[in-house]
Amino acid sequence: MNFKSLAVASLLAVSTTQAFAYDVVDRYKLIDDKLKTEEMLEPIGHDFFLDVGAALNKNAKTFVDDIKKANDFQGTSGAKILNAQTVLAKYDKTEQTVKLKVALGFPIFRFSIGDLKIQPNVRAFADAGANIGVRSETLTTQMVLDLINIDLPTDIKTQILANPITAGADILAPICPGLTDPAVKALCNANVGKYFYPTDLNAPDMLLFAKVDARAGLYNDYTYGEHFFGNWNLFVLSRTDIFQRVNADMIAKGTKIELPKEKNTEMTLTTDYRLGYKNDNYHVFASVEDLKLSKMKERKDGSKALSYGYDPLMRIHADAIYKYSAFSVNPFLGVHKRKGYGFADGMYVGADAGAHVWGDRIGLQLRGMLDKQYFTISPRMKLWLMQLEYSLKAPVKSMDGDVKLSAINSIDLRFFF
Repeated sequence: MNFKSLAVASLLAVSTTQAFAYDVVDRYKLIDDKLKTEEMLEPIGHDFFLDVGAALNKNAKTFVDDIKKANDFQGTSGAKILNAQTVLAKYDKTEQTVKLKVALGFPIFRFSIGDLKIQPNVRAFADAGANIGVRSETLTTQMVLDLINIDLPTDIKTQILANPITAGADILAPICPGLTDPAVKALCNANVGKYFYPTDLNAPDMLLFAKVDARAGLYNDYTYGEHFFGNWNLFVLSRTDIFQRVNADMIAKGTKIELPKEKNTEMTLTTDYRLGYKNDNYHVFASVEDLKLSKMKERKDGSKALSYGYDPLMRIHADAIYKYSAFSVNPFLGVHKRKGYGFADGMYVGADAGAHVWGDRIGLQLRGMLDKQYFTISPRMKLWLMQLEYSLKAPVKSMDGDVKLSAINSIDLRFFF
């Protein structure tokens, strides 16, 4: 099968859709991995570099402003709750995504072992991102646990799941008297008056997920002979996240959403590996990213388990490069997969077209890329020691399952020496 046939097959697969239940963490994984695909398409060279970037859903600022207004709304308790419910209903089935990133690094001397040529680099990356989904769904006892942002002992969780839901009532007050373990009972009593069932069990809730990653280590690019290439990275990953359900009552009371006092930060030794094959102007590779090797630091006692977890990212990618003097065209296709979204969700196909001079140090490039949810267009300008890239992900359909899609804007600025 030639490259053109593969592209057509990929487009047919991308057009298929499947309904799925909304999960704010899984949706963040999908969107974040799509953004990582764009990063992968602009690899960092064997340079000293500084890279900063940001991505933002086009409705995120308006959503945050509306929630803040609901926090500050003046009126009776009932009026405040009704206003907050109205605001959440306005955004039902939407999601808002934001991501910030910064990276820097420097090269180490190249060396060879026979036909194996290695280019080591020391690099550090940090990114912070969040996804907020709004959903109308009848509250269940399992969902009640998502309203509480501390780690609860099994005895308390069992009682919450066993007790009936009472609209507007304190969640923990009726549970504490029946607990027998003194330490568990003390924890329960200390949190009475903090967590309540919503007054309307069918009103939309806001599902908030946020994550902060930092990683640093050795990143090694390699080639073997004329045809094989890839990389092997070994780094320490520090990860902190938070997941919380926020109802209209909490917004009306002005409840602030912040990281718990006991953060669930964990540190792991992690690796990436890529193996590729090239022949003339064709390239193909398979890779695994964020593969946990061992735990180096456990989260603090009393903190909630990480919601994101450590599922690795798998990828297969192929491209071809055609050059005509200073001009080039680079069609590509691929698929990425991580636990939490379907195979078809990670398929993409696209092409770069550009013109570069002075050893690729000055140039302009335009990328078009299509996947199941978005058409992405990305112009990029490269000027000797820096490059600036803008990306717009425009939805190709109004709904993906039960999610109303909206455009995502991102920008990346990189300096290299």
